[in-house]
Amino acid sequence: MIEIDLSGLTPKKVIRNDLGECTMYFVEDKDFGEILLFLFEGRSRYVKIMRPFPGKWTCESALYNPEGLFMFDLGQGITGNEIRRKIEMISKWS
Repeated sequence: MIEIDLSGLTPKKVIRNDLGECTMYFVEDKDFGEILLFLFEGRSRYVKIMRPFPGKWTCESALYNPEGLFMFDLGQGITGNEIRRKIEMISKWS
């Protein structure tokens, strides 16, 4: 199962679910509310960060959902502060 650094957040609740193709994290954060993080690992490691959406939360539905932001690990890792910055951007839209 893929782990993620949530040190940049203040989570009240974190639920991790291994979905096979990816690992999904449901995070209820004190500052930002509910967030979904889908971690994918293949040739490169990347995360799709988004608000919860109607329907089934699968790896494929996360990729095809037009909302949210991607974050790619280009050799330096994916840090909690980078995740927080992306969530702040998403929070401005909603």
